[in-house]
Amino acid sequence: MLFSIIAIILIFNITIPTSPACGQAGLQSGAPSWGAGEGAQFVFYMGMHILYYITAHGYGHAVRSAAVCNCLPPSGDVRLTIVSDIPQLFFKEEIVIPHTVRKGVFDVGCLQSDGVTVQMEETLKAYNNISILNESLLDDEVRWCKDNNVDCIVSDITPFAFEIADKAGILSVAISNFTWYDIYSPYVDIYPQYKSMLSKMADQYSKATLALALYPASPMPLFPRIKSVPVVVGRKGKNRKNEICNHFGIDRRKHLGLIYIGNYGLHNVNWRKLESFADWEFAGVYPLDQNPSNFHLVTKDSFSYRDLSASADIIISKMGYGVFSESLLNGIPLLYLPRDNFSEFETLHAEAQRCGNGIFLHTDSFLNLDWEPYLAKAVKNGKRGQIADNGAAICVNEIMKITDKLM
Repeated sequence: MLFSIIAIILIFNITIPTSPACGQAGLQSGAPSWGAGEGAQFVFYMGMHILYYITAHGYGHAVRSAAVCNCLPPSGDVRLTIVSDIPQLFFKEEIVIPHTVRKGVFDVGCLQSDGVTVQMEETLKAYNNISILNESLLDDEVRWCKDNNVDCIVSDITPFAFEIADKAGILSVAISNFTWYDIYSPYVDIYPQYKSMLSKMADQYSKATLALALYPASPMPLFPRIKSVPVVVGRKGKNRKNEICNHFGIDRRKHLGLIYIGNYGLHNVNWRKLESFADWEFAGVYPLDQNPSNFHLVTKDSFSYRDLSASADIIISKMGYGVFSESLLNGIPLLYLPRDNFSEFETLHAEAQRCGNGIFLHTDSFLNLDWEPYLAKAVKNGKRGQIADNGAAICVNEIMKITDKLM
C-alpha cells in the first residue's frame, strides 16, 4: 500500500479555498485541482507526505519550489517537508501552507567568484566531496523516509534525491529546466578526473519516476519520462510604483529600474555612473558599491521582491530562471549580460530574444554602464502583457496524477 495511513479519496463538486499565491488559470480537465472554480472535481489524499529536496544554489530554485508548494492543498491534507540549506526564514516567508524544514546539504550547485563567473574546478571538487558523503548518508535518508511515511520525493534538482527514492521504493518527481549534469558536463571535459562522479550523477537522475520540464527547458535526456510544463513557474507581483516613489521621495515622472546582482555581486562595475541617467531612479535588494545617489536599497519589510519586479520599468540583472520568469509573468523588459560556462544561459537567452522581453548587452557594455540606448529602447517598447501564472498548479496536478495511478 502506498500510504502507511489509509488513504481516503474525497471527491467534491465544490470549490476548495486555495492560496492566492497559486495561479489557477488553465488547470487540466479531469486532473486533481484546488480551487479551480465552481463545479470542478477535487481529489486529494488524506495523510500524503511529500519530501521536497531543493538545491541551495542561489534562491531561484527555492523561489519556484515555493510557488509549487503553495499550490498544494491548503487544508492540511498533504504533509510537506523541505530539505535544503536555504535559510529556514525564506521558506517561512514564502510558503503559505504548513510545512517543516530539515537542514541538509546534498549538492553544491556552482561555486562562483561573482554573479556570472563560475569556478569550475572548485565546483567539481566540492560536489565530489558531497557525493562521497552522500553515499554514507543514503541508508539514513531511506530510513527517515520510511520512519516518516514519505509517499513522494520531489527534487529541484538535487540528484541524490532520486537515489534515495529508488532505494526507498517510493515515487520521485524532478522539477527543473536543467540538470546539474548539463551544467557540469563541459567542466568535466576540462577536468576529466571527475568523470566517475558525473556518471554517478547521470545514474541518479535516471532513477526519477517523472521529470517536469519547466519552460523553457534544456533537453534533459537522462530522465526516462518527461512531461513539459508549457508556462513558467514563478511569482507575479503587484505594481506598487506609486508607493515606492512615495517611500523614497522619487519623482513619479521618472522611470524605475530594478537592479538585481545576486548574493555574489558583480565585480568591476562603476555604479556611480548610475547618476548620469537623469530620467531614472534605481532600486534593489543588495547594496551597490559607491552608493550612487539615485539608487535605493529596499528591505523586505518595505516591499517584497516580487512587487519590485512588477513595479519596475525594466529589470537589470544577470540571467537566471527566476529573473526570467518574473520578467515574463509581470510583463517587464529584462536587460541582462552573458553568463559564461553555465549551459542554462543559452536556453534562457534564446527564449528571451524570441519572446521579445530580453535586451542583451555584452559584458563590457553592461559593466561600463553603457545602458542609455537600451534603457531608451525599454521605455519606447513599454511593458508587455502579463502571461499565465499557472505553471506551479500544473506541476502539482502532475504530481497528484502519478500518485493516483499507484493507489
